[in-house]
Amino acid sequence: MRHLVFHGDNDGSPHAGDTIVFLHGGNVAGWMWGEQIPAFPDHHILVPDLPGFGASNDEPWVSVAHAADRVAELIASTARGGVAHVVGLSLGAGVALQLALRHPTTVSSLLLASASITPPSRAAILGGRVMLAAWNRPWFWAALARGYKLPADSVEIFTETGLGIRQETARAIFDETCRGFDPAELAAAVPALGVRVLAVAGGRDSRAISVDSLAVLAAIDGVETAIAPGMHHQWNIENVALFNATVREWIGRSTLADGLVNSESGTGEQSGRE
Repeated sequence: MRHLVFHGDNDGSPHAGDTIVFLHGGNVAGWMWGEQIPAFPDHHILVPDLPGFGASNDEPWVSVAHAADRVAELIASTARGGVAHVVGLSLGAGVALQLALRHPTTVSSLLLASASITPPSRAAILGGRVMLAAWNRPWFWAALARGYKLPADSVEIFTETGLGIRQETARAIFDETCRGFDPAELAAAVPALGVRVLAVAGGRDSRAISVDSLAVLAAIDGVETAIAPGMHHQWNIENVALFNATVREWIGRSTLADGLVNSESGTGEQSGRE
């Protein structure tokens, strides 16, 4: 599995110099973290392209669990001390969660952004099937980039990356996402991991993510949950400053960044789209 490595300097703060692993979403690759990498010069950063994506698109996608195993191998061989803070968005959040469940000693903290835990709605499933039918069409990727509100300078690489993802990879991930995680299994397993977990969803993300999935995670002992008000799915690009502050506050102090709303307060925008 191909990856990029960035060596930061230790400035003497408690978590400076620790490794951060950034795990990308399902329609992109490691390049999506371009606004996060320079924000953490005091950390050692690993940015893999998951199997089937980007520079690793010649490696077949097997499953979320298999991808998590590959990330565990990367952390064991490359991360400082064989352990890392893991930040995942969308598909990357699912891989990060599986990583903690399967290899808890490799993870010191988890930040799950835009995590899909529960099965999507019927409308979302229908939309996913339409997406799969149009998968190899450049116009589809251009339209998707507009829907994600990507900046203009990211549209070309987004389209190029998308067209490089095999349709069978997308279909396998879609089928696994439709099955979701088992809430009872998560409630039993996560508290025993000894890993700090924060889950954040954009207030304008789909209801399945901003309401249903976040509610499952909020019910697990020891898991912090929050809403990023006004944000959509790809909010690491939509509000770079808020996302970077979220990562830094969670890694450094286990606190919520200013601008996030605790999801249990009832004041976040938890009425996402179907």
